[in-house]
Amino acid sequence: MSYHKILVAVDFSGMAGTVLAHAGEEARLHQAELTLLHILDTQIMDLQLPEELLPSSLEMMQRLRSLAQERLDALQKSTVVPSHGVLLEKAGGIGRNICEYAAEGTHDLIVIGSQEQGAIGRLLLGSVASAVVHHAHCPVLVVKAPAAA
Repeated sequence: MSYHKILVAVDFSGMAGTVLAHAGEEARLHQAELTLLHILDTQIMDLQLPEELLPSSLEMMQRLRSLAQERLDALQKSTVVPSHGVLLEKAGGIGRNICEYAAEGTHDLIVIGSQEQGAIGRLLLGSVASAVVHHAHCPVLVVKAPAAA
């Protein structure tokens, strides 16, 4: 199978570099377009906040947006293949939003990381990775965290 448009979902965790390396290698092998996607969940902005809290929550969202864009730009510059970054601000489930973005952009591979979290984590994928695997319209490459030594 050959891929033309690869979407890599990044969350700026310690695994981001590993996930990006796998996605970059797939993009290089298939001469595919590489898109880095970070979703900034705006669900807090949908809450009915008291007026006195609204300015601070708007300021917090602006800071998060700025920090996320800086990190996304840094990851994009570190890729071994040409890529572009997308910061999507959307409320709702992150996994669902990744799948929707991939389908709308006609991506044919999604690359996402999954970190084990304790005994249960060894049996299950993380909630975002699991949602993507179960709802994506295309193949999903799940990059697991390296085993602890």
